[in-house]
Amino acid sequence: MEFIFECFYEDTLDKLSRSGLQDRSSRRDVLDHLNAIIGGCSDGQNMLPEEVARIAVLAAVRYHRDKKDANGDVCLMGKFHNILYIALRTCWDWGVRDSAVVVVLLEEIYACEKTFERIFLGALFGPHAPHFIAGWRSDFRDQDENTRAMVYFLHHATSLDMTLPVWIARYEQERMLKFIDIPIESCGRSSPLRVALQASAPDLLLILLRYGAEPNPPDGGSSAVIALLDKLTENGRNYLYQNVSCLQILLRNIPLIEMPYKPIIYGTRREMFFERYGRLLIDKILKKEQVYGVMSLRHLCRCRIRDLLRSNGQLPEGIDTLRLPRRLQRYIDLMEEIEGPETSSNDGSDDVKDLVKQVAMRKPKKPLKCSANNLASAEDNQNVTTPVITITSADRDVDGMDGNNDSSHNHNSNSSSTSSGSSSSSNSNGRVSNVSVTGGGDTAGIVLDKPLTI
Repeated sequence: MEFIFECFYEDTLDKLSRSGLQDRSSRRDVLDHLNAIIGGCSDGQNMLPEEVARIAVLAAVRYHRDKKDANGDVCLMGKFHNILYIALRTCWDWGVRDSAVVVVLLEEIYACEKTFERIFLGALFGPHAPHFIAGWRSDFRDQDENTRAMVYFLHHATSLDMTLPVWIARYEQERMLKFIDIPIESCGRSSPLRVALQASAPDLLLILLRYGAEPNPPDGGSSAVIALLDKLTENGRNYLYQNVSCLQILLRNIPLIEMPYKPIIYGTRREMFFERYGRLLIDKILKKEQVYGVMSLRHLCRCRIRDLLRSNGQLPEGIDTLRLPRRLQRYIDLMEEIEGPETSSNDGSDDVKDLVKQVAMRKPKKPLKCSANNLASAEDNQNVTTPVITITSADRDVDGMDGNNDSSHNHNSNSSSTSSGSSSSSNSNGRVSNVSVTGGGDTAGIVLDKPLTI
């Protein structure tokens, strides 16, 4: 049966020009003929269609390798390389379940392109956008089918913990990255997760994180969560719902937000962080515990469990093997949040208020503008006499006062002289019968007739 498919590839591609498989319609024509042969072989040989499709995919990989080896281990590209995408679509159409075959096909594509943008771009931007981004059209009908196909290949790649060497310019070395973290060449060599954040696609972000994407992509770029916080604060407090959803999903995988501005001391970094992102804390979009404190134990356990499963290539299938209640399994799989008291009753509002005060105190005061009118009014204010209250007499006893108190009271009354020349007198009984106000312009001459008790 392998010979049948080898002859099909040779005869079909010999009739096509080098760019014969460049457009999507030509690839679909070849794919329709290939599917007809697979269906006929399945009926004639009494085999499962999936098994026949697996043989067809392996035959396409061998054809590509033979042409590549004949050209000095350099891919001829054009129709000789696009045959791999016909095999890719064949895997999806017939549901090939052999992960080893799918991984071999993916590795063959990566050896020539050093990226998997044809798998991810259609799911991120739809079937038409890749034509303007990378110059080709997706082999899938719509964005929904692109997304399901992406999940199909993610499943097979993660089940075998597929890793590939990637050159990271920032580190000036090659690093082994998982299939899900391979940078997209036409998007500035950013990882699929970073592109999903830039596209504000929370549904795709959730899929990528569930299948083991690194929350902080290893593509050599800046912190993904800090970039998302900057994006949220671009328009003041007019937060885009998709960006808020992306932040909530991303924070489920992060035990602590690492504040920037290193190596400045922690206290200063904290104030600088609040100056820039404080409105997110005040509006309860960002939890202060995830920046300044410690998150709940269940959140830290989820992050640790996911880190271990990710390193072993067991996300998300490995979660089902954990001997935990179904609800906890869904919580670890990011599909459900468990409500409960994670912080104190004031929810850290006092700490946020303290930070607001500290930041406000650090802001410089505006200097006063001096003018001739201001100086004249200041001199007039200095000439205004301060009103003085004068006590004239007293005639009521005060209960419970002993001799020591009388002497101290007389001492205090004798020392209560005023700057305007008026004096106050009181007896030891502590009651005054008349109070007058002197000085102070309009308030001068006012006399309080009613007694005043001290």
